Amino acid sequence: MEKEARIMCRAQDHSTPEPTAEPITEEKLEELIRRWNETAETAAAQRQVQREKDDAEVRRLIAELEENRKQLPKEEEDMEEARRESEAYYRSIPMYDWGAGEQSNHYEISQKYGSRIANEISRCRWDGVRIPNSLIAEMHRIHEGKPPLRNRKAKPPNRTVKEPDGPIASRANWGHKEKRKTVKPKEYMNDYYSPVKAGLFNVARGNEVLRNPTTLLLYLLQHRSWKGKKDKHDTYGIWYLRRNLIVASVGEEKIAADLGVHKKTVRNWTKALQRTGVIRKLKDGQDNVYVLGEVIENKELFYYSGEISWKPNSGQIH
Repeated sequence: MEKEARIMCRAQDHSTPEPTAEPITEEKLEELIRRWNETAETAAAQRQVQREKDDAEVRRLIAELEENRKQLPKEEEDMEEARRESEAYYRSIPMYDWGAGEQSNHYEISQKYGSRIANEISRCRWDGVRIPNSLIAEMHRIHEGKPPLRNRKAKPPNRTVKEPDGPIASRANWGHKEKRKTVKPKEYMNDYYSPVKAGLFNVARGNEVLRNPTTLLLYLLQHRSWKGKKDKHDTYGIWYLRRNLIVASVGEEKIAADLGVHKKTVRNWTKALQRTGVIRKLKDGQDNVYVLGEVIENKELFYYSGEISWKPNSGQIH
C-alpha cells in the first residue's frame, strides 16, 4: 500500500500544468508582419541615405584631389637627356656586324641596317638560333651600298583580261609550222648569294654524283680565310690583309678524307679547276695554298663568278 501511495504522489507532482498564454490569432500575426516590414523598410531607407552621403563625400574628395593635382607644377621632360640615355643603353649591347665583318653594337647596327635587322639579330641571340643566311646576305648588300631586297619596288600586278562578249573566230594558221626557238642562257649578276650548307660534304662521301671538282670548289670556299682565323700559314693576316688575296689552306689528306676520295683524285680536281681559271694553287713551303679570288678596293672578287680572272702563266706572289 505504501508503495502505491508513493507512485500516486509522484504522478501528481509531474502532472502537466494548465496553459495560461493566450493563443495568437491571424490578426495579431498580420500586425507583427506589418511592423517587421515597416522596421526593415525604415532601416533600408536610412542605409540608402547614408550611402548617398558617403558617395557625395567621396566625389567631393576626388574633385578636390584632382583640383590640387592640376595646381601642382609640372615637371618638364628633358627629351635630349632621354635620347642620350637610350643611345647609351643600346650602345652597351654588343652585336656582330656581318656586313663589315667586325664587332659593333645594337645602336650602330640599327643606324646602319635598320631596326628590323637589329631586332631580328637580337631575337636570334635570345632564342639561341642561327642567324638566317638571307639576313646576312641583306646586310652584305647594304654594306656594299646596294638597296635591301625588301625595299625593291614590287612588280605591278597583271592586268585582268576582259572577257569577250561573244565567241571569237579562230585566227590560228594551221598550215604553218613555226621553228622551235632556242632558249638563250640568262646573264646572271653577282648581286645576290646562294647559300650552300656544309652538310653537302657529308652527303658527298656516300654519293658518287656529288664527288666532282665543283664540290671541291665549294669545300675550299667553306675553308676560306676569315677575320681572326689562326692557322699555320696565317691566311688572314698575310694573304688577305697584306697580299689582298682570298685563300684557303687545307691539306690534301684532309680534303680526301672529308670528301671520301683518294689524294690523286683531289690533285686531278685541283688541276682541272686551275686549268679553267677557277682557282690558283700556290706553294707555301711544303703545303698548298688555294687562291679563290682577290680583294680590290675593299671588295672581294672571286675567280669562279667571272668578276676577275688571272693568267695561268703568271709568276709567284710575294
